[in-house]
Amino acid sequence: MTLLLPAPAEADEKLAFTAVTYQRVSTKEQAAKGGRDEGFSIPAQREANGRKAEALGARIVAEFVDAGESARSADRPDLKRMLDYIASHQVTYCIVHKVDRLARNRLDDVEIHRALLDAGVTLVSATENIDETPSGMLLHGIMSSIAEFYSKNLATEVVKGLTQKVTTGGTPMRAPIGYLNVRRRDERGREYRTVEIDPERGPMIRWVFEQYATGDHTVVELLDEVTARGLRTLPTPSRPPKPVARSGFFAMLRNPYYVGIVRYKGVEHPGAHEPLLDFDTWARVQRLLDSRKLASERRRIHDHYLKGSLFCGSCGSRMQLDFPTNSQGIRYAYFVCAGRATKRKNCTRRAVPVGIVEKLVADCYQDISITEKQYTALAAQDSPTSTGASPASVRAARAYVVISLPRCAC
Repeated sequence: MTLLLPAPAEADEKLAFTAVTYQRVSTKEQAAKGGRDEGFSIPAQREANGRKAEALGARIVAEFVDAGESARSADRPDLKRMLDYIASHQVTYCIVHKVDRLARNRLDDVEIHRALLDAGVTLVSATENIDETPSGMLLHGIMSSIAEFYSKNLATEVVKGLTQKVTTGGTPMRAPIGYLNVRRRDERGREYRTVEIDPERGPMIRWVFEQYATGDHTVVELLDEVTARGLRTLPTPSRPPKPVARSGFFAMLRNPYYVGIVRYKGVEHPGAHEPLLDFDTWARVQRLLDSRKLASERRRIHDHYLKGSLFCGSCGSRMQLDFPTNSQGIRYAYFVCAGRATKRKNCTRRAVPVGIVEKLVADCYQDISITEKQYTALAAQDSPTSTGASPASVRAARAYVVISLPRCAC
């Protein structure tokens, strides 16, 4: 969030220095903590930065806020806007609450600091004594290294904690649709996090598995039906509820979490949460998904009486049969240039619907005829060859040659 402050009042015009401030929190939860739009941390940073600007005798002309953006990457929207701003405006100071608000790795810290120096801007921390003196630059380097160590060490500890959690049956991530991540307190008043079945979505997810296990429905049919029944994703502070996407629905049917198994980093562990399904239903669903996937793969080897007999009129490549599916799930039959499809040739011929190809071929063969002499010569060859080929194979070979003669430019 970028805020460009209005022109100063007469009393502020006496301030010779100008400043921009930068505030950041790492997670969306921090940014919305306490039911506030900016949580608690961002207003506290803004207040401290304002006091520092006042102590420096500087007027704040713009403030930049990245809410829910990690400092492990410099690819943050308001950080980029701030660097663009100082490159085109006269700014004396860039004020941050702490150095780690700007970056948590030394490479990004150096690059950001260089951009500030190139623009003639002095970096100032509201809580750390850093400046352009040798001792201030030393402290800046030390704080930058500490921030990088903290970030990497925290990531290691988080992975360690999540691994321990999953081995004891916990859920180390957001539970899938049909479950809720909730907070509870034990008999001693200690808060803990657990997973419970969603009373609204859980029964609908169970119904989907049970219906698919009968073998009477396709995945797409069930997705349409359960969406009509009101299945929506869980809302978040940044995203309203919406229908489940097709890819997410397929992934849901493959997720073993619904039978009490937690999959983490490719390894499956017994979960402590309540299963939504019995194992027999789950197993039937997986067998159906596997068998239908295999059948779908086999159906991709399409047959058509013109397959193998058509060639592209532009580049001479063979025309291959394809059945693409549009966004509504409708399949269409096309002949496409194999040279273009495989990018072996720079052919620009577009795909041609099968119906149009059939008509072109039919029109082409209306002008093909052979003389009585040619027919007699072909008939005379209808006997076993010296190589031992059968009459049937000879006829098949001749038929292929004849049907390939038009080389229709379809």
